[in-house]
Amino acid sequence: MEPSGAARGDRVAAPRASARRALRARRCARLGAVALVALVGTACATKRDIRDLRDQLAAMQARQDSLYRVLAQQNRALMDSVRETHEMVLRVRGDLGNQLVHVEQQLIQIQELTGQSQQQLAILRQQVSSRGEYFATPPEGQGTDSGASAQAGSGTDPEELYRLGMGQLQRGNARTARQAFETIVKDHATHERAPDAQLQVAETYYQERNYDAALKALDRVVEMFPSSPAARRAVYRAGVIAEEQGNIPKARSYFQRVESGWPGSEEAELAREKLRRMSGR
Repeated sequence: MEPSGAARGDRVAAPRASARRALRARRCARLGAVALVALVGTACATKRDIRDLRDQLAAMQARQDSLYRVLAQQNRALMDSVRETHEMVLRVRGDLGNQLVHVEQQLIQIQELTGQSQQQLAILRQQVSSRGEYFATPPEGQGTDSGASAQAGSGTDPEELYRLGMGQLQRGNARTARQAFETIVKDHATHERAPDAQLQVAETYYQERNYDAALKALDRVVEMFPSSPAARRAVYRAGVIAEEQGNIPKARSYFQRVESGWPGSEEAELAREKLRRMSGR
């Protein structure tokens, strides 16, 4: 007995349905595989991106650390430079302050010296104007030698003459100074200034580098005023001048005279020191 049309249709439809199910299953499997591959690829790409990102972050951190170190080093150098500049400014300020103080002291000294010089000049002008006859040109018919000058100054006060002579000697006017000192010695031999005046006569010759005349003038101090303190000063001064001229035996003789003649004086102590130095030559 042959199957009916419906039964045949069912038998034909059943394999077709199975084939369709199998086809769908294969399609689903392929889609799943593709999806799995895509998922695996996506996962791998994400891990690689993360590693790259980490590497980039690490490199950026390293560059940042390096930049920070450079900036820190530059900052330290800048701070050191600022500190050194500040210290230098303080030193310069201190040096300038000291220099200003020194300059002020020098200005004060100059002002004092200027005032003293002006005062001395005023005194000298007053003395010259009051005693003009001493330096005045003698009248016609009179000579101009030292004797005439001494004659003109014979009435002048010894103290004023001595001050005038010292002022002229300090200014390098040895001859004029000598005239004043010689006037004191000649016309006021008993005055207390006379021994010192004769001592200064020797200094006027020394200023002119006439050393023989200076030594003779010093010897005259001892001859004329042996009991005066100027005598021991004159002998010691003669020893110094002889030593300066290289005449050591003569200088030693003068120093020995001081040591034996005035043993307790300051000049004797200086003379002993000179003799000790000479003994080593």
